[in-house]
Amino acid sequence: MSPPTEAAASHILTQSSPSSPTPAFAQFPPYPVKSSSTTQLNQVQPPASAVRPPRPHPHGPSHPRPSSFASSTTGVHQRFIDAIGGSLTRQLSIPSAADISVRRTRQVVVGKHSREPLLPINVVKEDPAHPSVPEPQYPARARAQVKLRPHAAPNTTPFVPHISLKTKKPERNYVGYPSKNIFFLYGHLLTGGDSPLPFIASFTLLLGIAGTWFATTCVWWWHNESPAVAAVGAYMCLLTVASMLATAFRDPGILPRDLDPEPPYPAVSPSDGSPRMPLPRDLRVGQTLVRVKYCTTCKTYRPPRSSHCKACDNCVDGCDHHCQWVNNCVGRRNYTSFITFLVTASLTLALVIVTAALNLFILTRRRHVSFRTALSTAPGSAVVFSLGIVVIWPLLALMGFHVRLLLLNITTIEQVRNKFHATLVPGPAPPNPFSLGRWYRNVAYLLCRPAGYTWIEASSVKMEDRRQINPGVYLESDDEE
Repeated sequence: MSPPTEAAASHILTQSSPSSPTPAFAQFPPYPVKSSSTTQLNQVQPPASAVRPPRPHPHGPSHPRPSSFASSTTGVHQRFIDAIGGSLTRQLSIPSAADISVRRTRQVVVGKHSREPLLPINVVKEDPAHPSVPEPQYPARARAQVKLRPHAAPNTTPFVPHISLKTKKPERNYVGYPSKNIFFLYGHLLTGGDSPLPFIASFTLLLGIAGTWFATTCVWWWHNESPAVAAVGAYMCLLTVASMLATAFRDPGILPRDLDPEPPYPAVSPSDGSPRMPLPRDLRVGQTLVRVKYCTTCKTYRPPRSSHCKACDNCVDGCDHHCQWVNNCVGRRNYTSFITFLVTASLTLALVIVTAALNLFILTRRRHVSFRTALSTAPGSAVVFSLGIVVIWPLLALMGFHVRLLLLNITTIEQVRNKFHATLVPGPAPPNPFSLGRWYRNVAYLLCRPAGYTWIEASSVKMEDRRQINPGVYLESDDEE
């Protein structure tokens, strides 16, 4: 039953003690009382439960009453007012800062070293000397009894290096990685799972043309015409070699595995008897819905513009294609170096062809010798000129194709899909949701974006997760009580 109001207390005091001096009433804090439980005037007196002495507060009253009010009330009036004040004090009192600090010092917090709490609760251990600290109230759904584990020691080292059984040393993440990639230098470099012969042949051809040009044509230009040609050629060759090696040995953006081990499946099996496939997901990119599929090999939903490479047996983020000439996939993390390699290789090869042709032309004009004599005088220029003419045409075609895709912000895989879509569905190809509208915006985005961090961290030490769920406490549900 709710305590009587201040108006009821005033009425009872004036009716029961007419000859007593006028009491000085204390100012109580505002106390909202519902109309259904309010004691009405001119009706029955409050029951005995309303006038029982209040329970003493363990830390002292938070709102002491004035002495004038206490001295002017006697008998039942005193007990009645004490019931009202005690009830209001218990419901509206706010502990002071000293009480809060004392309570905090008396609380012993457990579960400090727990991994993550299973329930949003504040687990405390009460001090036996002060049993009056109220226990936290939990919702009915999350109500649980918290007990201390008798011999639960906190795990101070939740992550420990994985020790190899053979070498007795910590292993790195690339050891035993389920793919066809080959790792070098403790996982800092990698190549694809395809045959390395095309890459070896292309790199040997690059070094052969550059070495022959530096040994013959570049030396003639340094001594007879201008050393600037040799300086520019050296810079272009170094840039071409560096970009090719970066494309070949860098992580293209291999996606981690086992991110979605239990994907959703359709409720009904296909009518043709084929096995059920996981349901795809539709993501909104701009104003267009892009459907992403589930990779059964990597057990994860591939992000947009990602694909699974069969040669490397990996899902690659932003996969453009698998290039056999660099023996690696071209993805988000090495796409910029791949475009740089194509452009610089074409420019370097053009420089080699032009300087070799000018070397032979100047020899025939200045020395007035025949062309055959010029070939015998500068055989290196003739060799690099012939190799350059043979190599530059497919290189220019490949560079032109990828520059067009760069301007449109389309990958090679998307281009092939659009061509296949045109053969099945007549009409224009669906719009590209990843294009930024202007060609220069696409170029700036694709060439100036950060490569991003590697997902697999092949060179890092493999760590074992030895964390336990709440090693300091355990929860016992109400059903088990």
